Amino acid sequence: VRSDRASSGDRGEVRSDRASTSSPPVGSVAVRKLEGAGLDQVYDPTSSAAANEYDDSAGKAAVLPQPHSRGNRSSEEEEESQVSVPPGEVTSRTLDVTALQARSPAHVPAVDLSDVRNFLQQPAPEGPLLQCYITRSKGGGFMSSYPKYTMYIKQPTGGDRVLLAARKRGNSKSSNYVISTDPEDLNRDGGSFFGKLRSNFIGTEFVLYDNGYNPKKLPKDALNGRDKNGIGVRKELAVCLNTQNVVGAPTPRKVKGIIPQLVNGKPMEYCPTSEEDTILQRDKDSRMERDFLVMQSKQPKYNNTTGKYSLNFNGRVKLASVKNVQMVFQGQEEVLLQFGKTGKNDFILDFTHPFTPMQAFAFGLTSLAYKLANEGG
Repeated sequence: VRSDRASSGDRGEVRSDRASTSSPPVGSVAVRKLEGAGLDQVYDPTSSAAANEYDDSAGKAAVLPQPHSRGNRSSEEEEESQVSVPPGEVTSRTLDVTALQARSPAHVPAVDLSDVRNFLQQPAPEGPLLQCYITRSKGGGFMSSYPKYTMYIKQPTGGDRVLLAARKRGNSKSSNYVISTDPEDLNRDGGSFFGKLRSNFIGTEFVLYDNGYNPKKLPKDALNGRDKNGIGVRKELAVCLNTQNVVGAPTPRKVKGIIPQLVNGKPMEYCPTSEEDTILQRDKDSRMERDFLVMQSKQPKYNNTTGKYSLNFNGRVKLASVKNVQMVFQGQEEVLLQFGKTGKNDFILDFTHPFTPMQAFAFGLTSLAYKLANEGG
């Protein structure tokens, strides 16, 4: 199988000073309401303009070769390995999503990276999936036990460029990641700090924030809701929810994604200052209204011949893994984001409108995070 990954010899790392993220001032909920918005243009995923030119159902798929060597593997690597089972048999080891090969996107879309921080916060262009990938590497020093995840974007010129990096915080019992624009500066107080991804203890609920303040920890000397650097209350950028059937026959995990609605082509700024107004609580209370876009994972089909669940990744994914996932709008087939394993420490991350690169990276991290609940208990 030919590798789609471009050479990493020309990786131009991005380093930026921490800047204001233009969060709205403090209020009960700092959010632009959409009802009666007048001239505001709200994104409609069912419109013809949102349709992708690629049809994921096209072409015949062939199951890729399975890994044979077991060797000395960590628990995480063992979880991702694929094991053959008799036809039709369903066990916890058949949860690996098999990568299917059909055809690859025709080309790598060109994007403007002159202002990387702005690019990371804007929705990807409509059309072909932007091709990115994430590498997992061990760090040095005190934090060596926590791997570092670095996101690169493939470019038409052949060079790959660093977009974001993340690492789990050392003093956090849950999956709490610091996200930075510089892989060598993963300090929350550093100039490249860009946001954080926080989960509950069992790893079923993830919330993505920008680099703003927890509303309860806003500096006392803040003026008009902002500190001396112009940074205010944090924005909620995305929510990812994972569910797993732990009773009866195991089935692949289901993922639900929630991101702020797009207004005039940009993500709505949502800065809740109370628990009841958070995206998580509004989802639990069925108060989503038109303020958010909701998507779900594309459910794989069980193959009686191979004894595996299968998804079509158009040749981008090489290895079976429980971490492989594709996100779609409910009732639609167009893939908006796909994440999959290509090597021991390599994963593809492809996405398109309405995901921003920051949101896409977070969804990739949620799959990479160790989840006890997703292993059937």
